[in-house]
Amino acid sequence: MPSALSATPAVLTVELDPAQIMGQRPPEPLSRDNAEVLAAPIADDLRRIVGEEIAESGFVMPAALYDLTELLRPGLPMVEALLDVYRGSLRGGPFIPQLLALGSNAGRFPESAIAPLRRPGSGPLLALPFALVAPGEQLDPLRRQLEAVLLEKGRAGLATDRALRQLMGVEPVNLSYATFHDLSALMKVQLEHAQFGDLWRLIEGALYRPDQIEDCQLQSGNRFLGTSGDVWTPWLSLDAWAAHHNADAETAIRGYGEWVRHQRQYHSGLESHGIAVHAVAPTRGVESSDAEVALSVARAHEIEPQQPWYREVITDDPGTEQAAIVTLTEHADPPLGPVAYTAHVQTGDGRSVSLIHDYPVQPAGMQAIIGHWQARAEALGAQWRLERPGRIVATGQPAALQPWFDTEGNA
Repeated sequence: MPSALSATPAVLTVELDPAQIMGQRPPEPLSRDNAEVLAAPIADDLRRIVGEEIAESGFVMPAALYDLTELLRPGLPMVEALLDVYRGSLRGGPFIPQLLALGSNAGRFPESAIAPLRRPGSGPLLALPFALVAPGEQLDPLRRQLEAVLLEKGRAGLATDRALRQLMGVEPVNLSYATFHDLSALMKVQLEHAQFGDLWRLIEGALYRPDQIEDCQLQSGNRFLGTSGDVWTPWLSLDAWAAHHNADAETAIRGYGEWVRHQRQYHSGLESHGIAVHAVAPTRGVESSDAEVALSVARAHEIEPQQPWYREVITDDPGTEQAAIVTLTEHADPPLGPVAYTAHVQTGDGRSVSLIHDYPVQPAGMQAIIGHWQARAEALGAQWRLERPGRIVATGQPAALQPWFDTEGNA
């Protein structure tokens, strides 16, 4: 009995001039007819590079360009989707080597799960993925051969270059073939060169070591715990950062800004690869040097996604029915934008009722925090003020966030 069908993925990398694609979207997927026109010279390239025996395997290709982050995702969903498409084309019959090119129809991609995102700013290195399909024992030697020769000998032919230019309207600087492992190695070099080696370790773990725990602790104090394709990260407030370092206001504002910058960069980088990032409330045990203990605590204290902020309560008098004024101070770092909000609830005679710091743990958290406190003021029948001093307001040693008091002037 023949073994089950298997797939081995590869890509045609399309390097573009960064100046020509700045802020633009990758081109739209090709139509079904044009997809077949492009697939033919690519198949010819593979026969030239790998050998005629490649024709004994099936070939399936979406005729679209993807950012590398769309392909290198936990579980490699692109590969599974292409294998499913090929299986479906056999309609339950025996394996037959054939060429399948997936193109759009009336502006819609046939497989929505793998439709290209076409995000502005993608590239300058884009990829056109494809998969070779065959029964497992037949595909194994071909897979090894691809890994051995594709990157070294894999320059695309003139016919492929011409087809891409004419059909997709791009001007490639370089066209070459690579396996998914080659893409991983390339991304590793790029991220390590940009001083994001720990980010790559988290991504690589999600791709190839999902059963292990990756524990990345940065010098800035950020911590990321990855396993099973997800990452958990404890959240720090400015007050907590300052207390840990016994820092004055100037030092805390600078150091906490670095912490927030790394937090946002890693969050964005991980999510671009389809890796879910879970913010965690700071809790005893999450700082444990034992990664398994820290991860267990982190999972149990995840901040609920429907409330995309971390709340630090300084004072909170339950007698809020006396509230007359609700002032929300937006603490902003010029390069980063808003990093925290301080809600100050007062009575009519100026007595403080509540002082609460809210930290957006997701981009949506900024407007969510403002909306929450504005609605709270309306519910209390209190005057509502939103102050934007354009900086982080903190005093003391260790430093602590403060509201933007009227004595400092209205922002």
